[in-house]
Amino acid sequence: MAASGGQPPVSENLIDGQPDLSAREAAEYIAFMLEGLRLVAFQAEMPFLAYLLSVALEEANSEKTKQD
Repeated sequence: MAASGGQPPVSENLIDGQPDLSAREAAEYIAFMLEGLRLVAFQAEMPFLAYLLSVALEEANSEKTKQD
């Protein structure tokens, strides 16, 4: 799983509004966001939503490894 509690692993270009992310950077950012959302859903006692976000997180992590 992606590390939690830090800044999303993206290039400075995304922050500046320039959408020139690599596929790996996009997958890392998506995984980071999904991990946080999954935790929110779990804490709010929304188990099915947490499950769906977990599935999406697995897919994002899979996409990250494809880029290696």
